[in-house]
Amino acid sequence: HIAVNFFAAFCILLIGHPGTAAVFLAAASLIFGVQQRLVRQWIARSPTTDPDAGMRRLAVMSAARTSVYIAPTITMVILSPGTPELVFFALQFATLLTLALAAGTLSRLIFWSFCTPIMVAAAILVGTLFMPVHMFAIGLGLFTLLVMLLLISERTTKAIATWHSAFRSNMALVIDLAAARDIAVAERQAADIAREVARTANSAKSNFLATMSHEIRTPMNGVLGMAQLMKRDAVDPVQAQRLDVLIDSGEYLLAILNDILDVSKIDAGKLELMPAPENVGELLEKLVGFWAARASETGVALTLQIARDVPDQLMVDALRLRQVLFNLVGNALKFTERGSVEIIADAADRGCGMIDLHIAIRDTGPGIAERHLALLFDRFSQVEDAEARRFGGTGLGLAIVKQLTELMNGRVWVESVLGKGSTFHVNVPLQVITAVAGEALQAVADDLPMEPLRLLAVDDNATNLLILDQLLSSLGHHVAKALSGTQALEVLASQSFDLVLTDIQMPGMTGTELLQRLRSQPGPNRDVPVLALTADVTSGGRQHYLDQGFTEHTAKPIQLEALLEAVARALENTPSASVQTA
Repeated sequence: HIAVNFFAAFCILLIGHPGTAAVFLAAASLIFGVQQRLVRQWIARSPTTDPDAGMRRLAVMSAARTSVYIAPTITMVILSPGTPELVFFALQFATLLTLALAAGTLSRLIFWSFCTPIMVAAAILVGTLFMPVHMFAIGLGLFTLLVMLLLISERTTKAIATWHSAFRSNMALVIDLAAARDIAVAERQAADIAREVARTANSAKSNFLATMSHEIRTPMNGVLGMAQLMKRDAVDPVQAQRLDVLIDSGEYLLAILNDILDVSKIDAGKLELMPAPENVGELLEKLVGFWAARASETGVALTLQIARDVPDQLMVDALRLRQVLFNLVGNALKFTERGSVEIIADAADRGCGMIDLHIAIRDTGPGIAERHLALLFDRFSQVEDAEARRFGGTGLGLAIVKQLTELMNGRVWVESVLGKGSTFHVNVPLQVITAVAGEALQAVADDLPMEPLRLLAVDDNATNLLILDQLLSSLGHHVAKALSGTQALEVLASQSFDLVLTDIQMPGMTGTELLQRLRSQPGPNRDVPVLALTADVTSGGRQHYLDQGFTEHTAKPIQLEALLEAVARALENTPSASVQTA
């Protein structure tokens, strides 16, 4: 700006007006300095200044600056109206109009603050120097110029306003996107933290359940194992009856523990079904036999009806089906004080060797209000708090019934009338075992070796070893014992065995490490079948241990029938194993 002002003053000097040049330079420099100072102050106060008021102040300053620029020139032309003076004025007029167009893009007010002094000066000059006819002609030209400037200003202002609006919208969008990004990042970090907390909590829960399972099942193995041994030797019927109560009570306590553990395994997706051929009729009869004493004590009639269309052999996970029915029948007897509990089984053909097994448990208990039916299968849910206090229970039974039934691709539902009783329905699709398949399975069972076996039992708990020894020895087998993995390896290095039964959670060397050491070193038992005995039912079940290299698996507390079945399967799956006889 200073350089341009000096250049303009030099031009006026060359035209022959040194006084006007000096006045122009002084006035232009002064107004420029004042403007710069004021603008800096206005910018500093702009965050707290009304935009319209600020624009008005800027318009006044622009008009004043243009007036200062044009006043010396118009005075020079009026006093000395020569050709050089008129040409210089025309050039200054064009220059200031260009500045007006450039600055006027901000707003119409700024544009007219620049244009008005210029147009007024031109009008004064025309009115002073020219005749009326010439003045009219030049005036029309100025008017035309004014109209063109107006159109240009309007369109330019609209275009700039549109661009400015789009820019502000984009800036607002950028701010929103940045805020959304910050929120997303914060949510992701929170989710990662929550996921890590949940993972840690789940790991802690799994460790707790594994420890609880082992610590509770280990003494339960001693209680039930000794009770079974005492029952085998019991001669007095009264004593045998008392032992039956002891065994039933222990198994009921074990069932409560299984309910808690099953919930955890279902949540973790680790509960696996193990379908096998099962006589459903016998399963139901055993179920009735188990609850018959309870029904007799309360004076409730417990009856079983099996329709003829129910096949003899079905492919089903008998343990889980028994668990479902155990819960339902137990609940029915618990809440029925008089009358009857009926178990009704029938089947519907689905084709392709499949049937829908339908089992209904109907009681004459108090019934369930309709408002409670929707919550009946929720965890820790019981119809009334008073009933929970009266009858006890964890509130997990029906939730597990629902989850286990759905795991078997079935469904469970209830029909109830308050004051008349309830009927629980279980419907499960199952595969029918044909007669040929059943005969083949029986043939395999008949071919299992029955001669005495040389067995090695490994467990850090002396009670468990005593139970295994007495259970298996009573069947004619020869049992060697080891209290640790290290001791077991020493025995295995010097003697040959038909089967090794080992606990998993042992101090020093676990059962899994024992298996790995046995398989990795030469010796007479390198390929001997190894059966895993574990009180930990949270690690994934039988398949988990088969995947680790064990030949078979059975859970504690030890049930003699389940143990013998696991031994038979282990020997069957190891055809190369030689059976050592005494």
